[in-house]
Amino acid sequence: MKKNILIIAAIVFLIIDCALLTYKLNQKKEYPHRIHKSKSHYKYSVFLTSDDGPLVGSQYLDQIIRDYEVPFTIFLVGKPLSSDSRLKPNLLRYKSNPYVILGNHSFTHANFHYKRYYNNPKGVEEDFLKNEKFLKLDSKLARLPGRNVFVIDNVKHGDDKKALNDASLIANKYSYKFFGWDYELRHDKSGNILNEDALFHYNKIKELLKSGKTFRKGEIIVLMHDQMFGSMESQKTLGELILLLQDDDEIKLKSLDKYKI
Repeated sequence: MKKNILIIAAIVFLIIDCALLTYKLNQKKEYPHRIHKSKSHYKYSVFLTSDDGPLVGSQYLDQIIRDYEVPFTIFLVGKPLSSDSRLKPNLLRYKSNPYVILGNHSFTHANFHYKRYYNNPKGVEEDFLKNEKFLKLDSKLARLPGRNVFVIDNVKHGDDKKALNDASLIANKYSYKFFGWDYELRHDKSGNILNEDALFHYNKIKELLKSGKTFRKGEIIVLMHDQMFGSMESQKTLGELILLLQDDDEIKLKSLDKYKI
């Protein structure tokens, strides 16, 4: 008798579980209204970028990009993927995302020893070439690890002379374009965006654009990091920021392959 009761209970549980799963699959996730204006007379260009993927968190950023249909530039690091094959689906997600342009962020991310890294120009060159080959990257968009440096054609600017020189050598030899950033969505040690909300970031971005205090007047490159998007709070903040930017008639969102000097 007891055995029959357990069997019946197991069947009932299985039926309920299947019903709940079916319900979840059939439910369409609701998102805020998307805004797609032609904006032929926009005043400012905003370039959303993220570093350090593919990581845990990249899949959530990828989904946000798809949900809001927003151009994004992702700078990739190969080393985490080389030691953790579970990250491969996140790379494949990015490569299949029609709104994403992928860039090179070095293979090792300097192993977080930046001073030593930039003292070895040949090593920096080899690190970027290794990353390009390992990840099968097609674009020549790049960002140095840990350094805010621009090398685009003959225009050069950076916060570290040795890093700027290393980037210049690679750019001249392999036709790379290195991008720094104008504004960062900073995160704490747990990977969450700090206390500022989407409106705070939107206002800061507009303030910088209006003041002209960006690398190129009228254009702003926004930096974030894949690891912060494991947090639902961070996902919500980014989604709200995207909507604020999309709804601004003065702003057009672009990927960095559209950045002009």
